[in-house]
Amino acid sequence: MTKPIRTAAAAGLAMALALTGAGAVVTVATASAAAASGTGARGWDVSGSFGTRQECVAAGDAGVADGSWTQYRCVLFEARWDLMTPA
Repeated sequence: MTKPIRTAAAAGLAMALALTGAGAVVTVATASAAAASGTGARGWDVSGSFGTRQECVAAGDAGVADGSWTQYRCVLFEARWDLMTPA
């Protein structure tokens, strides 16, 4: 990644955190954070991939409601929203 792109990605992440709040259940991360391991970020599995954030949040909320998981994250990765659930 070139320096201007890294700077833009960092600025975008900072803006997303400011808009959503650092403690929000639904988070936005850069691709490098989502690709930290083969299954996503350490301790998290990819449980689905969606075209929009709203679809990801709806699936995450449905999983919480039916007891499949207690928390989730929606992470933007390569123009798709990945539903991350605890491993």
